[in-house]
Amino acid sequence: MLAALVAAPAEAALELSTDHRALAFGLMKPGEEKVLAQSGTSHNEITCSSTNGNAWYLKISVLAPLTAGGEEIPLERFQWQVSRVDGAGSVVSQSHFRPFSLFPDTVYLSAPGEANGARVRLQFRYSLQVPETQTAGSYHTTIRFTLTEVL
Repeated sequence: MLAALVAAPAEAALELSTDHRALAFGLMKPGEEKVLAQSGTSHNEITCSSTNGNAWYLKISVLAPLTAGGEEIPLERFQWQVSRVDGAGSVVSQSHFRPFSLFPDTVYLSAPGEANGARVRLQFRYSLQVPETQTAGSYHTTIRFTLTEVL
């Protein structure tokens, strides 16, 4: 009896992972500004990889403004910045903070050769400035990272 083993073709993978570190600015006073960078120059790390051979990009957005009940902090007061990247692609906002948006903003566009399964790590830090007239409360939102291929 002769048996043949045929391997199935490998599927391409597009992966995004995070270190799951929560953003907690703690108690803040009206008019105060804080930067979260608890690991030296960054607060959290996102890792991206693709094995499909196509260029890819990472985007960032929030699902809603920072809210507490009926109160909200304007989006331009909550900002993000890439503090470090170990890839060779194009980075947006590595030298300055950018305000969050409800629409995805491009963070990183992969370089040629970064679609072969190599992992690219990006480190972020965040800034929050509480308006002078802001009502006290525990404000929350959700940050969304999106990894997409260029087809």
